[in-house]
Amino acid sequence: MTAMEEERFARETADELTGRIADRLGERQKKLEQMAAWEQAARKPKVRPLYYLTAIAACVVAAVLLWPTNELSPMEELGIEAPTMTEYRAASPEIARIEELISDKNYEEAIRRTEKALKNSDLAIYELENVPEIWESDEEMAYEDERERVKNCELRWTYIYLLVQLERNKEARKELKVYLKSPQYCEHEEEARQLLIKLKK
Repeated sequence: MTAMEEERFARETADELTGRIADRLGERQKKLEQMAAWEQAARKPKVRPLYYLTAIAACVVAAVLLWPTNELSPMEELGIEAPTMTEYRAASPEIARIEELISDKNYEEAIRRTEKALKNSDLAIYELENVPEIWESDEEMAYEDERERVKNCELRWTYIYLLVQLERNKEARKELKVYLKSPQYCEHEEEARQLLIKLKK
């Protein structure tokens, strides 16, 4: 083998050896990177499937609780509007106050005041029936009796409205039956009958 051939052989051998070394270094680098990735993944907290299920369940519960319900009250379903007693408002600051509270949707205070006004009206009717001597004439007594009974029915209708708004349906049914016993004074007789059927369901 000539010196030239030896030199070429040595060069080829060196190139081949360099290539093998480079390949091995590349493989080693890949392994180091893979090991580093595994180590980093091992350090991260593991999120278990139970965590995901709990999170999903919490989201579902929140959605159910916060989702706006479009359920209508029986009054809204029947198209019954808030009662008004315009005829008596000027003569009675208490009735004006009740209507104001209903308008503000302060049903608890409105029902308290309405119940009191209704009891006073029931008492007035009782006195008209049982103490006729306090009136100067039969005409005067008849007028007052008629006026009080109309007012009583309006107050009872207001009371029924508030009971339904407060979901006290059993009491509302009882008051509806009382209300319907005096059809000649019931301005809302048809609505009352429909409401009574609705609340029985």
